Amino acid sequence: MLTKIFPGLLWLQDYRASVFKSDLTSGLIIAFMLIPQGMGYALVAGLPPEYGLYACIFPPIVYALLGTSNKISMGPVALDSILIITGLSVLAEPGSDRYLELAIVLTLMVGLLQFGFGLLKFGFISNFLSYPVILGYTSAAALIIIGTQLETLTGVNVEGGNVFELVYQLCAGFKDWHWATLTIGLLSFLVMTVPKRFYPSVPFPLIILVFGMAASGIWGIQDMGVDVVSSIPQGLPSFSLPSLTLSDLQNLMSVAITVALMGYVGTMSICKSLENPTDRIYAQPNKELLAVGAANIIGSLCRAFPVSASFSRSAAFREAGAKTQISAVFSSIFIGIAMLAVAPLFTFYPLPKVLLAVIIIVSVSGLFKYGQMKQLYRQNKREFYILLITFTLTLILGVQSGLLMGVSLSVLMMIYNTTSPHMTELGSIQNGRLYRNINRFTDAKQRDDVLIFRFDASLYFANKDYFVSALYRWIKQRDMKTLRCVILDAETINSIDSTALIMLHQVVINLEAQGIQFFITNPIGPVRDTIKASMLSDYMTEKTMFITISDAIIYLDKGVNLHAEQALQTNPDSTATTKG
Repeated sequence: MLTKIFPGLLWLQDYRASVFKSDLTSGLIIAFMLIPQGMGYALVAGLPPEYGLYACIFPPIVYALLGTSNKISMGPVALDSILIITGLSVLAEPGSDRYLELAIVLTLMVGLLQFGFGLLKFGFISNFLSYPVILGYTSAAALIIIGTQLETLTGVNVEGGNVFELVYQLCAGFKDWHWATLTIGLLSFLVMTVPKRFYPSVPFPLIILVFGMAASGIWGIQDMGVDVVSSIPQGLPSFSLPSLTLSDLQNLMSVAITVALMGYVGTMSICKSLENPTDRIYAQPNKELLAVGAANIIGSLCRAFPVSASFSRSAAFREAGAKTQISAVFSSIFIGIAMLAVAPLFTFYPLPKVLLAVIIIVSVSGLFKYGQMKQLYRQNKREFYILLITFTLTLILGVQSGLLMGVSLSVLMMIYNTTSPHMTELGSIQNGRLYRNINRFTDAKQRDDVLIFRFDASLYFANKDYFVSALYRWIKQRDMKTLRCVILDAETINSIDSTALIMLHQVVINLEAQGIQFFITNPIGPVRDTIKASMLSDYMTEKTMFITISDAIIYLDKGVNLHAEQALQTNPDSTATTKG
């Protein structure tokens, strides 16, 4: 019973000393990653760095209890941070008390939305974000995040705007760049990227932070004009319930829905991409919604901003040897100890903010998937254009508008594909044993007296007119004095609705009036059941329904239906949707 409420307890089954050792070691390694990332992503979100550390302590523990995946690392992520500052900066000044209050309320709303979706079993909503949209959106968001960090890297403050305006303003203010800050940033960038190729397991971000704090305390880097973090509250955050007003609810709802959706979709995408057939436990969408939602609800009580899974950190989570989510618990404990012991050192050894900016730039650079963009361009031009539009609009209009437009394009494309599906004429090959698309098989032969076609989609109200117009266009291209029969290969039709049945009935009547027979071949069980229960039931006879196209041709030529009984077999009481 407890494992149903807390699936994470399943990790304790057969928990051995070797697994404990792996989880303990990986927990320490992930803590080294989370400390700089958490602080950096908090700054991206317009929040004090300690808010990022708070998000690394309690939310991962909650997920460890409720989550169903042992392959992801929960915590702050770059995309959530950019969504937060984009949505909240229009309501309050980043860093102000009002802004901090709205950020915590937003975390609560995100958690409640995700938890509510989980209770309603809305785990399927992750399917509404297509791969091109996610790829275009995340790639553009990576450039936006990098752009926002260029201010810190150059030591110049510029007015807001999209990434193009920001880069233009930075270039125009070239003479105002703070060269000491830029030098520190570039050197740190080299340290983080070059040795990483040879020593991938070394936590260079943490090393840079420690060295930067030491250098700042010894040589007084802040006296040179370098911006620093000079104080972080010592100890763990106190728990308090955010005050949620109707006004805040109205103002934050759109950004809360966006963060909740993207956080969950990102988490599920990572879960599914890292699973393999030998796994004992698989990620369950609805339970993942509950787990991520609960993590954010608890996070809002301890001044954390929204969390979700990070792909790069999840990959490191596995590479570090993590076996279960107990590793995340160890990470949280290590970070909590660091908050208690290390926080006072910031007063004497302040942290240069440019180091956090470099860590963020290196971390999010992997979100720009140029190689995958090229591959999609070769695979599917139409989907690539959706990616390109989403990418461009996100850069110009911002992350929320770009994401909304991308999702809208995907939905429109889905509607277009279902209303105008693939439909083709067929011809015989291998002496009539097989029937294939005449446009793809040059040796496919057509008979003058028979029109054979296939419709590759469910037949319903939105595509019935497309079906009729294409069919009648093919018929008009034939010699009406010669054409004796039209054959619909229904193998790829999964369902027929009432509107489409009325259309089919009218087609049959129109063709019969012209002396042309209409045959249906290879309909699956549910389609046969639907036809049998409709106005076409009288039409469903051994003279019109056939198992194969070859059977229909034999009947047309010889008047014999070789498999009549199988072609007419129905199950009126069946509610199954599998092929029969």
